[in-house]
Amino acid sequence: MEEGRPLVIPFGMYRTRMRIRSRTVANTTNGQAGTPTQATLIDLVGHVRPNANYREDSVINYVDGTLDTIEIVIPYYEGIRTGFLVEVYDSINSATAITYYEIVTIFDDRNKHQQLTLKCKVAESSLIPIVTYNAIVNLVAGGGGGGGTNDNQYGGGGGGAGGVVQTTIVFSVGSPYFVNIGAGGAGGSGSAKGTSGTDTTFTGLTTAVGGGGGGSGVSEAVRDGISGGCGGGASGFGNLGVGGSGTQGLDGGDGNIPDSPPFRGAGGGGNTGDGANGNSFAGTGGTGGVLLTGAVLAGGGGGGTMGSLGGATGGLGGGGQGGRATLSNTTNVNGSNGTANTGGGGGGAGGTGSGTTSRTGGTGGSGVVFVQYAGAPVATYTGTMTTVTVAGFTTHTLLTSGTLTA
Repeated sequence: MEEGRPLVIPFGMYRTRMRIRSRTVANTTNGQAGTPTQATLIDLVGHVRPNANYREDSVINYVDGTLDTIEIVIPYYEGIRTGFLVEVYDSINSATAITYYEIVTIFDDRNKHQQLTLKCKVAESSLIPIVTYNAIVNLVAGGGGGGGTNDNQYGGGGGGAGGVVQTTIVFSVGSPYFVNIGAGGAGGSGSAKGTSGTDTTFTGLTTAVGGGGGGSGVSEAVRDGISGGCGGGASGFGNLGVGGSGTQGLDGGDGNIPDSPPFRGAGGGGNTGDGANGNSFAGTGGTGGVLLTGAVLAGGGGGGTMGSLGGATGGLGGGGQGGRATLSNTTNVNGSNGTANTGGGGGGAGGTGSGTTSRTGGTGGSGVVFVQYAGAPVATYTGTMTTVTVAGFTTHTLLTSGTLTA
């Protein structure tokens, strides 16, 4: 006889895995019932005869405390009592209970068939045990776009990196957590500043704020960088351009200092470094920070320049390079894009020094989310996710928006 199988199987039942939990209620000092606690009594294989309302679509506790009953047949076990909980799984190999039942009555058939017949109702939600585990979460927002300019104007400012949030969360097993991965902001063209990046959000956690766009090199009115997760850099127009402030990172650099040709843009702020000011050279992007995977992310975009000198490099951590021209090659005048899934800022646009063609800053890099916890992989995700397990810790990298089930 197979272990765990009742000797007599009533007609219409199916065989599945289940777990029975004992239940005790702690009393408070005023005599009122406190929070119920459960302890696993036994894991076994039994048989279930469902009623017409029984669900098989992974809905837990679908009608709280319903009086409709199901019948469960299990091998005889000494410690089973009314009021205990039964977790019924959807198959013998399933790891998830599809609903929880409370034992109402017990028919003891040990003498004839060595089994018990349990009549159960759906358990009240207050009785259901909630399993939790701790995780570290890093959120990176989308980077800001680099500022635009025209060929005969001044270097655009680099976009600021996306803001970074590093925190912890207590996951409830089976609960959904909604994740939105922030997109990078578009680079500005001509007189347009770069667009700020989009926020990255995660249910129950602080939002990571998108990076600020870089200033445009066309006029004084649009030269300042935009504030954001990390601040966008100012353009090279004049000597009073101001970089944007960083709320979850550092600031963008200020514009052309001193006020002299070739009017170079400033770098966007990064997670751990300010964007450099535009002065003798275009300002480099601010440096990013080291996150869970050990990689450096959230670097600011480099500032652009006018004329034959090179644009500035983006900050370490995915920042795009600023636009620049050479005497014989104008293919790199537009700013470079920030790297996808780093939150890097886009590079500011550059100009050739003559003509009125509009030049475009680079698009900011999209954001990313890292989730790390002890043990083997447990969580699942509807979006694009990569998973590695090293030294007893699992790290998920969430690359697109979706729903994480803990």
